[in-house]
Amino acid sequence: MTPAALLAAKAPKESKEKESAPVLMSRTGGGGGGWADLKELQQAATKGNPKAEAQLGEMLLRGDGIAQDQTKGVALLEKAARAGNSAAAFRIGMLLAHGESGVAKDPARAMAYFQAGAAGGEPEAFFNIGAAYASARGVKRNYAEALGWLIVARQKGTDASAEQSLRTQIKSRADWIATGERRAKEIEAEFAGKKAVDFLPPVAPLDVAVDPLRPVLPKAEKS
Repeated sequence: MTPAALLAAKAPKESKEKESAPVLMSRTGGGGGGWADLKELQQAATKGNPKAEAQLGEMLLRGDGIAQDQTKGVALLEKAARAGNSAAAFRIGMLLAHGESGVAKDPARAMAYFQAGAAGGEPEAFFNIGAAYASARGVKRNYAEALGWLIVARQKGTDASAEQSLRTQIKSRADWIATGERRAKEIEAEFAGKKAVDFLPPVAPLDVAVDPLRPVLPKAEKS
């Protein structure tokens, strides 16, 4: 997969303190593989290698060196995520966050996939969760919680500018900053020993947004 890129967007203006919330989101997460050529990669994916499934899925999404097939690409990424591949979980999270490649826009469900990515060690997943809390994407806005996740993301190697921007924005709220710094330590502890599959949401079609208050029902079969 290509190196992570950042996508900026503005949050709704709710108050003076909320106007400049960091809302950058990393798009691709980690990934990559060690196959000699496309044929070898496809063979590994066919045999159920999650890393191969994730890489081939991304290539199919983009049409990168292979004919584009977004439906198959999403299916392979979801299969890899369910097998515990954190990069694939992160990528599905991005598709849900933005409603791309035939995947329904579902920011709340995206958060679960980002958590799965974080459990697998994807630094950008921690970053995106922090960004979501700062900009109220899929969760209620919470600047202290956002700071905690952004601190962990920075400690794991992501760009520190969003954390610094948020610190500047809420500098008048020492209590929020203290809570965020405490949450950073708690987040690390909460993810210790966890795996990506521990955070994935229940299996559900990705082309339909899921109402969290309504149980997921299987699609009716055509008669």
